[in-house]
Amino acid sequence: MNPINSYTSWQPLEEVIVGRAYTPDYFDFIENAQVRNQLQQILSETEEDLSNLQKTIETYGARVRRPDLPNKHQFQQGQMKGNGAPLPPLTPRDWQITLGDKLLRVLAMQELDGLCKEYEQTGGTVINPHGPTGWDENCILNQASASCIVRVGRDVFFDNSDFLKPEQTRWIVDNVLGPEYRIHEAITDGHGDAVFAILKPGVLLSSKHDVNLDLGRDFPGWDVCKIWDSSIWAAMEVGKFKYEQSPGAWYVQGQTPTPEFTQFVDTYLSKWTGFVAETVFDVNCLVLDESHVIFSAYNKEVFDYCRKHKIEPIISELRHSYFWDGGISCCTQDIRRRGGLETYL
Repeated sequence: MNPINSYTSWQPLEEVIVGRAYTPDYFDFIENAQVRNQLQQILSETEEDLSNLQKTIETYGARVRRPDLPNKHQFQQGQMKGNGAPLPPLTPRDWQITLGDKLLRVLAMQELDGLCKEYEQTGGTVINPHGPTGWDENCILNQASASCIVRVGRDVFFDNSDFLKPEQTRWIVDNVLGPEYRIHEAITDGHGDAVFAILKPGVLLSSKHDVNLDLGRDFPGWDVCKIWDSSIWAAMEVGKFKYEQSPGAWYVQGQTPTPEFTQFVDTYLSKWTGFVAETVFDVNCLVLDESHVIFSAYNKEVFDYCRKHKIEPIISELRHSYFWDGGISCCTQDIRRRGGLETYL
């Protein structure tokens, strides 16, 4: 059996990578107790939620793999230098993608080396244009994001905008995809999986950020549910978000970030955060099969839409998705789904 096989986001899931945050002890060295405790709480609760996500996925029969973490001593020695702490291996969807029977490492994260090597040793094809060192300053895919690619069987959509340049798309088409695929452009000005998600053939979730898409043309006859308001705004209203301290960039559920913590995050953890106020996490989901989809929070409109199409929505909470700017789809990367290449459009 080929360990790598996935042509869509909805065929029955058999194996998936779930990301990992640093454990709290990686930051024991922080002298300010308030900053240290608040950060360690976020890290502890993040891993708790990811472990629950793993258990939920395993309940439905799929195998879950987890990335490694870097050496803690080396991390603590160097992480406060330069631009601060590097990203943890939390969002594998951004770094690599399964395209049919090939795994493309768009960005080669060292923490995923072990898993990728295992896939190769068991007969899988892993394409790493960055070379054995994991970083090549001349690599064509530098600064690209795998989240800008959406698979619909024979049809593959590329978001040629901020995180994927046209020349990078051309390289992927020429070196990974074969002539059996049809290539489309879907401009979302960012991460496509936070703009639209296919739950099964004919059923598509979209968001207010789809203004540059022509879903009626690309998905004729499909039922599209468009989500206008992100659940973060309701969370911010009932939570302790201080907009004037961190205007839309990040938010800590249930906590009021102190000025010291805010300064620490903005100074040393800037690579971790994005601009969460614009992200629609209600679209950022993981499809287990055509009847089950995992979301990070309840949204009545989305859940009613799912039930209309005989899909059971499953909640696996990510309490700090608003801090990391990463939802369920970002934190997972499917390696193997049951089924082959089919035409849906």
